Amino acid sequence: MVTGITGLLGRYLLGTCDKSVEIHGISRGGWPQSLSDKCQNHEVDLTDLNAVERILNQVKPDVIVHAAAEGRVDIVQANPDEYRPLNVLASENLAILAVRQGIQYVFISSNAVFGGDGSCYSDNAILDPVNQYGILKAEAEKAVLHSNPNALVIRPLLMYGWPMPEQRLNPVVGWVNHLRKGERISVVDDVWSEPLAAWDCARAIWRGLEVGASGPINVSGGMRMSLYEFARLTSSVFNLNSNLVFPISSESLPGVAPRPKDTTFDLVRLTTELGIEPDDPARGLLRLRETESSSQIANT
Repeated sequence: MVTGITGLLGRYLLGTCDKSVEIHGISRGGWPQSLSDKCQNHEVDLTDLNAVERILNQVKPDVIVHAAAEGRVDIVQANPDEYRPLNVLASENLAILAVRQGIQYVFISSNAVFGGDGSCYSDNAILDPVNQYGILKAEAEKAVLHSNPNALVIRPLLMYGWPMPEQRLNPVVGWVNHLRKGERISVVDDVWSEPLAAWDCARAIWRGLEVGASGPINVSGGMRMSLYEFARLTSSVFNLNSNLVFPISSESLPGVAPRPKDTTFDLVRLTTELGIEPDDPARGLLRLRETESSSQIANT
């Protein structure tokens, strides 16, 4: 069972799973037509504990991958208490129910649990978030692992990929859309991360379940670059006009929640325990370009 199935990660979980796996998707509604023949769909409010228990009793899943959350950082920053029931309490409740019913549980966290101070974060590094979204994710991580020590916690870092129709865009797709229209884009040049192809995050989840991994695992594309450098690379791979990509300072964006400035991940568990060597951004973007013409949720 996958919550947040209509999100970016949900798409690639469907595209990378073994064909023998039966997936039940959970969402609050708005199912893309392309999803209908890929999984069984259920509309459930994850903050309604009774509704969650009913669907678990109905489906009886072997695994729960909990990817649903309010991920718009600036929205959460403005009113964190509004999103605590979904981002924290629902995550904890699912962890508790998974223990009771003997279900493997995967919680999708975020690099936002770290402050991005330029150090290389290990899987077990101390959590030090700098915004409300990160604070809620850190709170959820702790609650999940306290309630369910065997849970697997996956921390993706700046995922990109093709979203499902009419779903929220990630930066790469947004940049490509603007540049194809000949529109200028301004991208911060003082925030560094390691962009991650969504299919590699999905592969990490399936592999983690296969080997029975638990605890936190950092997942990234393994190559540090600024967002501006990543946008320039995107324009180059997609054969678009790089002269339309302009650098700006994050300080020039008033009213925006603080972001981790410089996040680098230690990928020891990802590469050794899970045996995954992620696509670096250049290879990942090339693969993304090559799969654009597919109208289906294709294996990547």
